[in-house]
Amino acid sequence: MPLDSCCQKNSVTYGVVQPGAALSEGKPIIRVNNFRDTRIDLSDVMYIAPEIEAKYSRTRLKGGEVLLTIVGSVGQVAVVPKRFAGFNVARAVAVIDPLQHIAPEWIALCLRSPLSQHLLGSRANTTVQTTINLKDLRALPIPLPPERERCTIAEFVGALDDRITLLRETNATLEAIAQALFKSWFMDFDPIHAKQQGRAPDCMDEATAALFPDSFEESKLGLIPKGWSISNIEEIAEKVGMGPFGSNIKVSTFVSQGVPVLNGRNVQDTLLTDLDFNFITPSHAEKLKNSCVKAGDVVITHRGTLGQVALVPEGLCYDQFVVSQSQFFLRCDRRRMLPEWITYFFKSPIGQQLLLANTSQVGVPSIARPVSHLRSIKLVLPPFEILSQFSETVSALHKSVVANRQQAQTLATLRDILLPRLISGQLRLPEASSVA
Repeated sequence: MPLDSCCQKNSVTYGVVQPGAALSEGKPIIRVNNFRDTRIDLSDVMYIAPEIEAKYSRTRLKGGEVLLTIVGSVGQVAVVPKRFAGFNVARAVAVIDPLQHIAPEWIALCLRSPLSQHLLGSRANTTVQTTINLKDLRALPIPLPPERERCTIAEFVGALDDRITLLRETNATLEAIAQALFKSWFMDFDPIHAKQQGRAPDCMDEATAALFPDSFEESKLGLIPKGWSISNIEEIAEKVGMGPFGSNIKVSTFVSQGVPVLNGRNVQDTLLTDLDFNFITPSHAEKLKNSCVKAGDVVITHRGTLGQVALVPEGLCYDQFVVSQSQFFLRCDRRRMLPEWITYFFKSPIGQQLLLANTSQVGVPSIARPVSHLRSIKLVLPPFEILSQFSETVSALHKSVVANRQQAQTLATLRDILLPRLISGQLRLPEASSVA
C-alpha cells in the first residue's frame, strides 16, 4: 500500500518552517542533527518560542510517530519515544503517524530498507539542497505481510539495533572514563592534592601514587607539580606534518580501493573512525608520503571545523591514511611523549585554547601557519613514568572501543543485509535467526 494509506489522514507532513532565533528555553524541536543511526539524540536540542510552535500543532509529537529527514542528510529514520511527547520538528523532518493497526516500527523498517532509500533518493530534488518531496513520500510503496510476521521481524531487527546501540553507549562510557582520568591526574591534580593533605590518592595503587609529587613549584607557566618540566611540541615530536597543498587530491583521483583519505567525519571522535573513505592509489599515496599517518599519530583539523583531535588507534583495517588539506598531524617521539596523553591534552580545555590561539576568521576559519604554531606550543610535561602509566591504562580502554566498533559494524552489516530480504519475504525469520 502507499505510505499515505498506512497513516492517519493528512499526517505525512513536515514541521516548523520559520523557527526564529534559538532560545535557552521554550518548546523543543527535533532537527536533522539530532538523528543518530535509528535513535534521537537530544544532546544539542533547539528551543523555540511557544507562540511560534503553536502555529505547527499538526506536527506536535505525542510519541509513536515515525520521523524521516527530508532535507540535507535525507533518509534518516527514527521512531518517537513516548517521553518526547510535546516536542515538535523542524522543516527538514517529516512526521509520519501510522494507523493504529500498523506499528511505527514496521513503517520505520520499511523506510530504512534499501528499496525505499533508493526510491526516495532517485526522486529527490538536488538543485540546491537534497530534498524529498512529500508527494513522493506519500506514494512510497509499503509492503504489508500479516501483522504477526511484521511484529516478529520488527522485534528481530530491533534486537540487532539495541545491541548496536549498547556497544556505542559502552564506547561513550569508556571514552568518558579516559577523559575523567586525564582531568583528575593532569588538570585537577587530584593525586598531588591528596598527598599534600596526607591522604592516599583515591582509586590508585601505591606504585602509581608514588609517581606523583606531594607539592607544587613556581615555573614560567605558573605553579606546576614539583619535578615536572616545561617543554614545547617540537621537543617531544618526531614529526609534525600536514595535508597536501593545492589540488594533489581531487575527485578525479579517487579510486574504489587503495589508501584511504581522511575527512572531517573520520576525526569527530577521540579515536579515528575508519568508515566512509575516499581512496587514492598506493602510487599516488607514495608521492604524498609526507602527508601519510599511521597508528599512533594524532590528527588535528586546522580548517573549517577547527580543533578536532583524533588518535589513529591500533587494530584498524588500514596500515596508513592520507590526511586531507584541512588537517595536520603530530607523531610523538616516544622517548619523551606518548600519543594517548597528547591526544587527551589537546582535547582538554587548555589544549583547545592553545590550539586555537592562532585562529584566523577571515574567509574559512583556519589556524594560521598550523605546523609552526603547533611546534611552538608550550606545555607542562609530566615525568615519563606517569605518562606511561596513563597510556597503559587508556590503551586498554581504546582496544575495547575498537573491538566494540568492529562488532557494531558487523551487526549493522548483518542487519542491512537481512532487512530487505525479511521485508520482501525472500528470507523467513527462522532462516534469518540461524544466519544471525
